[in-house]
Amino acid sequence: MYKRMRLFQNFSFWNSYLGFRACSETNRVLGQARLLKLFLIPLAALFMGACGLLVGTPFIEPVPQADVEQSMGNLATVDLRNYSPHPAFSHFAIFYRIYISDILEMAPQPVNFNAINPVLHTNFNQIYPFIDSDDHIGQNMHNVFTGMNFRYLALAGGYNIDEVLGNALFSRPLEERRLEFEFGTGQIPFMRIGSDVFSLWRAINHLGGTPHFTPYPDRFFRNTDDLRNTENLIADRNAPDVQDRAGIAAIDRNFTYVAMFIVAVGLDPATFSSVFSTPALIHVFQLPD
Repeated sequence: MYKRMRLFQNFSFWNSYLGFRACSETNRVLGQARLLKLFLIPLAALFMGACGLLVGTPFIEPVPQADVEQSMGNLATVDLRNYSPHPAFSHFAIFYRIYISDILEMAPQPVNFNAINPVLHTNFNQIYPFIDSDDHIGQNMHNVFTGMNFRYLALAGGYNIDEVLGNALFSRPLEERRLEFEFGTGQIPFMRIGSDVFSLWRAINHLGGTPHFTPYPDRFFRNTDDLRNTENLIADRNAPDVQDRAGIAAIDRNFTYVAMFIVAVGLDPATFSSVFSTPALIHVFQLPD
């Protein structure tokens, strides 16, 4: 080892003596070039990110369909205890749409969606390929759902649903990381997280934000005459979030259902735009009277 060190020292000495010092000016120029390179690379990255040219879009983990448990037509649980949010994760979003029907179905499932309302069947078939898919990663789920006239779920009582279903969810004890939905008869449908209960609200915003519409008879998810009345299926009342069922008489318009899907939402730090996971079906709930 000592001999090798001596050889290395001798080699370094003779190289310096024979001409390395003559290259000092070249080394100075190269050093300046390296500094310029260190400055330009981040600048170029920022430019490319602003132009949407970077390929490192965050992958936002979806909620596996297997982690959603459905019971009859009025209960569902989204289990998030095994969910690991990406650093770019922002919140979960829930898309919904209400469907009028002449069929009473106690346990709505894909096999009877067409009987409930053919549009529900069509919408589900459009969404189904995205569920648990490895082939549809990176899709803009906002465009997918709003293109079928789904709206974003809201919460009553002044709660911001993006905050309730945001990173604060993962500061809760592990056993509380479950979203429990209940649409029981004679009660206002709600979501429970731990001991906190949030009444569910319909949207009031048209796609694009304004102007607002006024859901009839109110913003709660209840099966009422006003909700089903065709006179209220107009743009400034119920048409934005309620789908009629064609070909049935007024006397048979007795039931309503709501389809709900959950997606995880993140923020791409390069483009400052939203990125989405693929969806999971929470349930098709029967609205209570």
